Amino acid sequence: MSLTDSAYNSIGAMLLGVGVATLPVIDGEVLFGAALGAWLVTTTRSNFKAWQRIGSWLLSAGVGYLFTPVALPLVPFLTGGVTAFFCALVVIPVSIKLMQWIDGAGIGEIIRHLRGRG
Repeated sequence: MSLTDSAYNSIGAMLLGVGVATLPVIDGEVLFGAALGAWLVTTTRSNFKAWQRIGSWLLSAGVGYLFTPVALPLVPFLTGGVTAFFCALVVIPVSIKLMQWIDGAGIGEIIRHLRGRG
């Protein structure tokens, strides 16, 4: 066993002990697409303060990254990065509209709509 093998084994054991080696793999293409979509979302808002821009960017990028595995089977002709870009653009505005509708609707109206009678 050479010195480098021993060093690599020690580093690998340390990372495994810390838990870093068990972290999920991050898809770079999807992360980049979500970041670009989030950037587009935050640059269209002109009345945000710096901390609001950062928060909006993180929220949009995170949602874009998380929704990509859900949306990708629906649009198999798009790459993961493009799907993440569109998810970052679309999911937050749709969620806001849905929240506004739920806030304004009564529970009876929501149940009727979910049953298909609304």
